[in-house]
Amino acid sequence: MAGPVRHHPLKGRFDSAAAQWVRPDGDDGRPGELEIGFAENGLVAMRRVDDPDGTALIYTPEEWTAFVEGVKDGELDFAILMEDARRASLPSE
Repeated sequence: MAGPVRHHPLKGRFDSAAAQWVRPDGDDGRPGELEIGFAENGLVAMRRVDDPDGTALIYTPEEWTAFVEGVKDGELDFAILMEDARRASLPSE
């Protein structure tokens, strides 16, 4: 079991016990499967609700902003990613 304090070698210390955690709703309006934690030192973490002591992705404020903007722009839309991969595999004309 991971403790409440996680140390990232480059980003610093994230205290999950002291962080402000939110659980966004999914597309269907039900509570989502992920929680997002905001630490006082500016770091942001994302973890699965059903495994709070498991793996947590830790972001700097700048990384978090870039991630959120990418999601809003559709960069993580699976259908778009698949279409981009399909197009990249087509022979050049």
